[in-house]
Amino acid sequence: MSVGPPGSAGPLGPSAPALAGMQQAQATVAAASEQVAADRLDPAVIVDIANAETAFAANVRVLQAGTDMSKRLLDMLV
Repeated sequence: MSVGPPGSAGPLGPSAPALAGMQQAQATVAAASEQVAADRLDPAVIVDIANAETAFAANVRVLQAGTDMSKRLLDMLV
């Protein structure tokens, strides 16, 4: 899925950067999980997982804020 550059008004509009960030965080956790499952436990892997968790949560908040703002705008127009 191509989401375009941040701030683009593509098919997903302002949600695209948040979704792309969530996908990146998910990919980071998947890669780190493979390393843990292969018994290659490196402290950097744990840091990657923690950073991905924070990034995912932040992008969820961005997505929620965008949804809330859209709802408020629609409420004002109705």
